[in-house]
Amino acid sequence: MSNAAKTESLREYTQGWYDKMIEIWRDRMDALGVYATGDLRRSLQKGGFLITDTGGSLSFKYLEYGIYVDLGVGNGYSHGNSGDLEFLDPVYRHEHRLGKKRQKKPWFNKSWYISTMVLKDKLADMAGEEFAGLFDNLTQRERG
Repeated sequence: MSNAAKTESLREYTQGWYDKMIEIWRDRMDALGVYATGDLRRSLQKGGFLITDTGGSLSFKYLEYGIYVDLGVGNGYSHGNSGDLEFLDPVYRHEHRLGKKRQKKPWFNKSWYISTMVLKDKLADMAGEEFAGLFDNLTQRERG
């Protein structure tokens, strides 16, 4: 296979992975009930995509507060507090009618980790096949 064909194969696989990430994140949001206004779900977009024979870059865009939703933090959490977040205390929450504390809704990190491991493994397989092909070429030249 030529270098151009290998690069195209890599680009096609990576493009499919890139396209699938938005779908995976939206499905996770739906399954976890992350839809108060729908703004976060609608904000998920592909950023940039560039794959060459020497490297690549992929990016995504979404509203920043999506990370706070993923981690179960947000209002009331601030830098520099003493670490005693009384609004997390069940008694305090009951007395002030605050309802249940925020729960993690891991729409991003878990999916990102699993998906990048799949991509890493596929890229390693592709690189391994190319490396093995180099040795095949060497042994064929030695025989000829």
